[in-house]
Parts: sequence; C-alpha cells; structure tokens
Amino acid sequence: MHVHTLTHCRICSGQRRRRFLHLPEMPLTDDFIPRERFGQEFRHDIDVFICEDCLTVQTQHDVDMGDYYEDYQYAVGASPSASRFMRLLAGHLLSKYLAGRKGIKVLEVGSGDGGQLLAFKELGCEVLGYEPSTLLTRAAICKGIPTIQGLFTAGSINYLPASFKTVDVVMLSYTFDHLPQPREFIAAAQSILNPDHGLLVIEVHNLQKILERQEYCLFEHEHSIYLTTATALALAARERMTIIDFDLVPEADRRANSLLFVATPSASRLAGQFPPAKSTAPPELGNLNFYAGQAELIKGGIANLDTFVNRITAGGKRIAGYGAGGRGIMTMAAMQAASKLCYVVDKKPKGVGLVAPKSGVPLVGIPALKESPVDEILVFSFGYMKEIQSELASFGYQPRQFHSLVDVLAGRASQ
Repeated sequence: MHVHTLTHCRICSGQRRRRFLHLPEMPLTDDFIPRERFGQEFRHDIDVFICEDCLTVQTQHDVDMGDYYEDYQYAVGASPSASRFMRLLAGHLLSKYLAGRKGIKVLEVGSGDGGQLLAFKELGCEVLGYEPSTLLTRAAICKGIPTIQGLFTAGSINYLPASFKTVDVVMLSYTFDHLPQPREFIAAAQSILNPDHGLLVIEVHNLQKILERQEYCLFEHEHSIYLTTATALALAARERMTIIDFDLVPEADRRANSLLFVATPSASRLAGQFPPAKSTAPPELGNLNFYAGQAELIKGGIANLDTFVNRITAGGKRIAGYGAGGRGIMTMAAMQAASKLCYVVDKKPKGVGLVAPKSGVPLVGIPALKESPVDEILVFSFGYMKEIQSELASFGYQPRQFHSLVDVLAGRASQ
C-alpha cells in the first residue's frame, strides 16, 4: 500500500506540528490474514502529532485505502445496544430539530450495513447511503436501504441522484475521522445541506477520553484527526458552521468512546433558534506541554496489559480476547504478550482460519468459547460489556471472568 506523508496540518495548513506519540510497525485494523501469510501484512509506524497553531491532534500520513475499504466488513448492527443508540439518535434529531417536516432526506456517508439509515427510514425519512464496502453495501440493500457503493470524496456529490442534490441531514458515524481532508468534506456537505435547516451530524472518537483511558488502540492508520469539543467547535467555525448540540443522545446510551455533535450552517434558521454549543474539554487539552507526557503514560498502559496476561498464563490459566474490531487488533499489535491469548472472538468473523495482523492471534467465532473454553476473557469492546456477559452466560461464564480493557490499561484489573 502506498503511504503519503503530509507536510502541513490537515485543518489550518500550518507547518508547526509536534509529534507526541510513536507506535512502531502497526497494522490496519481489518487486515486479517491466513496463518501462512502471517508477516506479509501491511505494517507501518503510526506517529501522532498536535498542530501548534490550531491544536488539532492528527496523523501526518495517508495510506491508499481504496481496495482495503472495498473489502471492509466491520459493522455493529447486530448489537442490541448499538441498535438502540441508532434509534435514539434518529428519534431525538427529528423531534428536536425537524419536528413536523415531511419528506426529510438523510444522506449517510460510511453507512455500513444500513442500520442507522434504517432507523431514519422507519420514522418516515427518505434515505441514501454511501459505503465503500461491497459486503456492507449488499447487506444494506437487503434491508431496503438504497446505497451507492464507493469511497466518498468531495466530487461524489456530483453523482448523487437528483432527489438528493439537497438534503436535510448529512450523517457520519465514526467515518468523519477517517477522511484525509475533513475541511473539504464539510464544504462539500454544506453545499447540499438545506440552507434553512440543514444538519450535519458527526460521531467520532473523543480525544479527551482516549487520553484519559490511554486507549492507544484508537490511534490507527485509518484515522486522520482526533477531536475534542474545543477543536470540533473551531473546525466547524472555519467552514461557517455552528455546532448546536453535543448532547443529542445521553452519554450513557452512546458507545464506549463517543463525541457526537450536530452542526448547522451559521446562516441557517436553526443557528439563530438554538444557542451555540460550548466546549467541555478540560484546559490541559489546549496546553501543548500536556501532550509531552502522554507517550510514557501509554507505554505504562501497554506494560499493564502484558503484566496482566503474563500473570494469568503463568498460573496455568487460559485467556482469550473479545472484540476483533480496531480496539482489539491495535491493542494486541502493540503488546509483547498478545501471542499468549488463545484466540480473539468476534461475533461475525471475517473468515475461517484467519489471524490478527502483527500479533498473529487466531480469529474465531463465539462458539469457540464453548468448544475450547478459557478461564478469563479480556474484553476489548468494553462498551458492550453487559451485553457480552449476558450472551455468554449460557456457556457458563461468570461476570468475574470478564476484564475490561480500560481497567487493565489503568492497572485496576483483579487477578
């Protein structure tokens, strides 16, 4: 895969960027491989920078992702809690900002298997998805969600059907932070948003929580920027957008690391009707010196993970990982002891006989936990902990056998 190195900030084009984290030889999050091809997968350093001018945290390299995203298979639609979140988002957005309107049109970029758009459709909206993955596009169409397959760029708006040249909502869920040119996207989205009441709804990983929890696993090749409420506000303002909501869905109902915001063109009626949202980011996130110590904290978290796994396996116990999304793959890739995990479980494994990139941990489905039991389970997808514990109770697993990634990173795990 071709890697292109940037020479300027993605947001303000400034030249003053300070690297604060280096993760060597990291893989792509969905690049599972057959055992016999282990070692031939893509690996490249991940360096994370902060712009000294606009304070946006970002990577400074882009990987050619076209073919990779076409084969991408990750989706959360099968999760009851994720489905509930999607229904809440659609319901709250329509009732709070678009109540009484007919024929509401919603475009989702990175629409996956269509789960979020289905929630809007069930509330009477006209919907259209844009998704690069062949498999996920087919899954969405099977649900009755019209979906264009392709990697969305600024020029993609020229190929939207005539009925979607003007829309009421543009939605991105954990997709906006994948875009190599986020400002260019906002400008393109604004060009098709209804100027009176158009809404841009974005969910990304919250940098504040990433650093509080030392979730280094969320620093990925696939991600370009990492926002806080403060940098999100500044980014929107650069494109003449106003963020009017950071609390559309209560935090308790969101996924494990969620910064969700609603923006509208600054000249829209909604911008005048609703007060601009305020940042809740702590002051230290605006202090360049704060970032200098983050690498050491993250190294400490990785050491805690290795110590935890080594302690369990040294006592003769078996341990598995749960959650083969980005959190699991990238967490294991930076560990020394990941190979001591018996396997990593995923609800919908990408295939049979595959291993995780770099760590080489076998990828299995849920039945493996019954067929080849383990003593302890390290839950990478900790936002679904209760759901996972409930589902695996039928296999005889007890709550005490499950350990949250964030607890282990912080050295709070009991064993």
